Amino acid sequence: MTSGRYRTVFHTALAPADAFGTATRELRSWLVAKSKRKAIDIAAYDDGQARLGEGVILLRNSRSDGGGAQTHQWQLREHDTDGHWLSSLVVHAPSKPRVPDQRTWFWLDVEYIRTADETAKEERRPLRAAVPGIARQLLAAVDARDHWAELTPKPILIRPDRVEELLDILVDEERRLPVVVASPHSRVPFESWRVRVEGLTKLLPGLASLCILDPPAETQFNNAVGGPFGVRGGAIRTYLPGLDLALDGDATRHRVLSEPRIGADNRRAAQLLTGLPRKLASDGRLPGPLTRLARTAAVVTSVPPRPTLPPQADTEASLAALRQEIESLRQENGELRRENDELRELFNMAGHEETKLREELAVAQDDLMDVTDDLEAANKKATELEAWVRVLRKRLEDVGRAAETYVPAEEPVRLPTQLPEVVEWLKDLDRVEFTGDIDKVWKLEEKAQSSTWAQTAWRVVLAFQEYAESVIEGRFRGGDFRRWCSEPPSGVSAISAGKVKPDESESVRTNTKMRRQREFPVPPEVHYSGHVHMWSHIYIGGNAGMSSPRLHFYDDVHGTGKIYIGYLGPHLEVKSTN
Repeated sequence: MTSGRYRTVFHTALAPADAFGTATRELRSWLVAKSKRKAIDIAAYDDGQARLGEGVILLRNSRSDGGGAQTHQWQLREHDTDGHWLSSLVVHAPSKPRVPDQRTWFWLDVEYIRTADETAKEERRPLRAAVPGIARQLLAAVDARDHWAELTPKPILIRPDRVEELLDILVDEERRLPVVVASPHSRVPFESWRVRVEGLTKLLPGLASLCILDPPAETQFNNAVGGPFGVRGGAIRTYLPGLDLALDGDATRHRVLSEPRIGADNRRAAQLLTGLPRKLASDGRLPGPLTRLARTAAVVTSVPPRPTLPPQADTEASLAALRQEIESLRQENGELRRENDELRELFNMAGHEETKLREELAVAQDDLMDVTDDLEAANKKATELEAWVRVLRKRLEDVGRAAETYVPAEEPVRLPTQLPEVVEWLKDLDRVEFTGDIDKVWKLEEKAQSSTWAQTAWRVVLAFQEYAESVIEGRFRGGDFRRWCSEPPSGVSAISAGKVKPDESESVRTNTKMRRQREFPVPPEVHYSGHVHMWSHIYIGGNAGMSSPRLHFYDDVHGTGKIYIGYLGPHLEVKSTN
């Protein structure tokens, strides 16, 4: 259903009137450009007519809600023998445009819709929408943003003074789209390479933030992100949302298109760069302000022409005929109104159903990426452990203890298969206590990867237990739990330090609703109120994205000698949450 669609969604700081004016101007400019290849009546557009030519219809709709938010919609349909191209532009302005974080949104969709008969013929590959001209025009006309990231028609040149800004964008938790970063080529003059990169990324405007590092910036950037996350030597790297530079295992998610691959086939390289960003943009969740907007235009019913009065000769007969015609028109008008209401209801139902399906697809897409991340990390870990086992066996053989190399462990490893099991097993530990809502834990059991999450959570719990014991016994004086995981003593239980976040963002801490969500119960000996804010949290899934569950905890090892887990469940709300 979505493989052929082009979609871009971005926000801007433009005032509502400027945003609507820009959309109207750029839409007209786009239609003028299209009229050179296809018969489109621009005069009819200027007159506000719906029919702009043979098989070309433009529907418009504007509305305001009770709170003052405004939405303008344009829907262009271009029919041919097999179906029609459907281009939909939505501009949504908030009720309080001058309030911080109230953004004006642009949402553009272009896709080909086949007729029912053509769809039934199967084996017909869906037509793929190219980057529409109006998308390039809008990106050039407004300061288009994916939170902090700029969306531009061509790659932005990153010099050393902009590297810090790029780093902030890469780790921004509210970023929705990928950031594609090209490195300079070691054997091609930079300006020539820059032109070539523009060609390689020509299918990406609106789908990702595009950047190219100049040679001095390349060195500074790679030193800042670290080896696993670097890009160099003419390679191009796609940094997905949820990037965690502290977690080396996260590097495998962010694909690198190497210089040799690019040199082998430019066209194929451009397609490889485009595939994942296009899918994320098309199937990803819409920002909160847009989720309630159905991509449908209002149904417009034409008004019947006024009746012509009969001759004045026979007044009574004329009046009778006129009354009869008026009554007939009233009945017809009533039927048209009822039909119009029914059509509106059908359109709204279809719009709500489409929104619901897209939301479900977006959630499934997030889950699939999370499972993929977990699998890649597990495969890498398994490979490392297998190599280490081979080394240890060889060492035993070298010292004449070959018979011991295959002796099984005295106690089999015990791993939970359900997250509620983790909570149950906590009763056997004396340094970790669960104080949260078990219903939140059960919510995660609806997901296919819940067993993997259960095993990860159990490893976290074991690390908590050993950390607390070591602190109390005086064997670890080096800091908090994150430091324990960063520099674990030999042979202890620990998790990747990149999964441990000791605090929340300022936007969460200063938001009353989000602060309240992170307040969890603890025993009165921890705090007299029976509640504390648990800002410290751990990623339980394979990445830092919204689909990854969270475990929030409070470290009171230096007080009551325990770590309290107040929450284990879906990602709590942040500003980017729908």
